[in-house]
Amino acid sequence: MALSFPLRIGFRYFFSRRRDRFLSVVTWISLLGMAVGITALIVVMSVMNGFEAELRNRVLSLVPHGFIDGPERRLSEWPALMETVVNEKGVRGVSPYTGTAAMLVRGDRLRGIQLYGIDPETEGSVSDIEQQLVEGRYLAEPRFEILLGDILARRLQLTVGDRVTLVLPTVTVTPLGLFPQEKSLEVAGIFSAGADIDGNTAFVHLKVGQRLLRLGDAVNGLRVEFDDLFSAPEALARLAARLPEGVETQSWAQTQGSLFQAVKMEKRMVRLLLFFIVIIAAFNIISILTMAVSQRRSAIAVLRTMGATPTTIVRIFIVYGLLTAVLGIGLGAVIGVPVAMNVSELIAFLEASLGMKVFNPDVYFISAVPSVFRWLDFVVIVGAALVLSVLATLYPAWQSARIEPAEALRYD
Repeated sequence: MALSFPLRIGFRYFFSRRRDRFLSVVTWISLLGMAVGITALIVVMSVMNGFEAELRNRVLSLVPHGFIDGPERRLSEWPALMETVVNEKGVRGVSPYTGTAAMLVRGDRLRGIQLYGIDPETEGSVSDIEQQLVEGRYLAEPRFEILLGDILARRLQLTVGDRVTLVLPTVTVTPLGLFPQEKSLEVAGIFSAGADIDGNTAFVHLKVGQRLLRLGDAVNGLRVEFDDLFSAPEALARLAARLPEGVETQSWAQTQGSLFQAVKMEKRMVRLLLFFIVIIAAFNIISILTMAVSQRRSAIAVLRTMGATPTTIVRIFIVYGLLTAVLGIGLGAVIGVPVAMNVSELIAFLEASLGMKVFNPDVYFISAVPSVFRWLDFVVIVGAALVLSVLATLYPAWQSARIEPAEALRYD
């Protein structure tokens, strides 16, 4: 009974505003502001989650979770080490590799690249390079062939079957002087991961890489794939303690981590900026309650004379203010959740209706707006908005409890 009385009076104050037109307008503006803020937060956070997932799936489809490099980037006893690593808990696959910075030249066009020598038999356990081929064939035989990203091939105007000159950062000594090491390679295939890696990475057969880098039977290191992407840094750190002296480890968080950290920073900043909409709506709740308390001084005085305690008056106006917040949050959730779950379809419908493209596939790596809705984000957004709204009601509600009945009724 003690709880139902503040609820009844709070609901009555909220829904009966025939004389308080201005207060009613301000209340609806605050309610809509809260709804817009919640909707924007839910949708934008889902889209940012989608971009993060796309980035992770595209970039790390070709980039292994970790590297194990030999001393001075030369690993001779790699078959035995590979056998040891592959039997470690949580390791999904291991593959040897060679790697170096190089340059591709065709005519007057040249591009700096990262060149990897890979073993076709084991590479599938650490990357999806074979599945990402869009033209040509995989590196099945140790021939002087190369796989290029589609952006790199387009910039050099290369297609399958063309030849390109590879320039390595080593020199050949001749009687005429020092010359950079060069090798003519045939383009065997073109891959597309839909990420920046398509413009700066190329692959050759492992044995070709060993010959080009003059490693003999040695390799630069091992590429490692783990069952859990995010456990790679800790797993590699544990693994490093059992590796031979001089062997170094490096995880994707070190090679690609800055990219993902930038995305996370953007998510935080976007969340903070959009949350200001909710903060403004909460300040409107303070304004609404302050005006409501001022207009209902006489009613508050009557309630006090009838036995209502200050605590009861506080509860009445907390209910009054929270109704605005709850209705706004509820409306925002009802709109935001379906939109967040169907952003791609809605954007595709708008593109078809308006005859335009949000992301031109010729310019961007993606052609649709990705979205990943997470219930944890939803709970955090709604919970933070409710807490903020409760805090916004406290001061005006406390002010209402300080009204003295005799003072309020003196001139009524």
